[in-house]
Amino acid sequence: MIIPFFIPHAGCPHQCVFCNQKNITGQVSPPKPSSLSETIDTYLKTRTGGAKIQVAFYGGTFTALPLSLQRSYLEAVEPYVLSGRIKSIRMSTRPDCINGNILDLLKERHVETVELGAQAMDDRVLSLSGRGHTSKDTIHAAALLKERGFKVGLQLMPGLPGDSGDLFAETVKRTIALKPDLVRLYPALVVRDTPLEGLFRAGRFFPLTLEEAVAVCRQALVAFEAAGIEVVRIGLQPTEELEKEGTVIAGPYHPAFRQLVEASLMLDAMETALSGMTFSEPEVRIFVNPRDLSNAAGQKRSNLTALKELFRLARIELQPDEALPRRTIRCEQAGQGK
Repeated sequence: MIIPFFIPHAGCPHQCVFCNQKNITGQVSPPKPSSLSETIDTYLKTRTGGAKIQVAFYGGTFTALPLSLQRSYLEAVEPYVLSGRIKSIRMSTRPDCINGNILDLLKERHVETVELGAQAMDDRVLSLSGRGHTSKDTIHAAALLKERGFKVGLQLMPGLPGDSGDLFAETVKRTIALKPDLVRLYPALVVRDTPLEGLFRAGRFFPLTLEEAVAVCRQALVAFEAAGIEVVRIGLQPTEELEKEGTVIAGPYHPAFRQLVEASLMLDAMETALSGMTFSEPEVRIFVNPRDLSNAAGQKRSNLTALKELFRLARIELQPDEALPRRTIRCEQAGQGK
């Protein structure tokens, strides 16, 4: 369980072309350190079971805040960590805003995970996106964090200005070489009141289509999982503000984007499994891990519809099988074993 605090644009030294955190989160200003305890207490009252709880600072650039403000935020959370009610703290920041003194403070105040907004590992893409840092900054920051014993996360954004499928594949390759503990994938969107909106309206930027973004992210997901790196999120977390008409001007936004990616992988796996079968009747039973059931069916059962058309099936029955690993398929004739 994560208790999130958003500090939109706080500490940010640059205006990235894609960024308007206030329009994405609906939050206008950062919370005051004195208000954190009320929010934490509210979350803790809803806690069920023994799930580990972290406080997270997202948005903005936490480690570029004045040291006194960083310390105030962390000290507001510290009593909960010392009492065992909160396990640790995590935060997001920029790769070029990390140094030894800051990491000493974070370690002292129970920060466990630091996520770097790398976005890309191609310097031209970073420059065109107004990031103000280079891939070397990301490499240096990730190494420094690992040396100090922090868990490292990298946030990547396919589809930025100047990016391409091949360039993002190289970003994935270079990210894997850094051996982060986790990754987030956020396909670039054209959000209202951003420099990217101006580039889009001037015909100088063309975002990925939804289908292109799914294809890019599924390739990245497979590569990261093969390397043992957890992909904790794909696509922006839906918010009330993000869902408002006119917030997202263009680009591959979908409130269940990760499911589209996972469903695409499941469709391929089911096609491969069914291709090796001979059907005596146009009915089949497909067994999947219980956690894969919704992804196997697809959005609005689109996967099942596609399989029926491709293999001329009248009925497909999905069944859970806890013995099967994730994304593993077992098929049989629907009447078999009855």
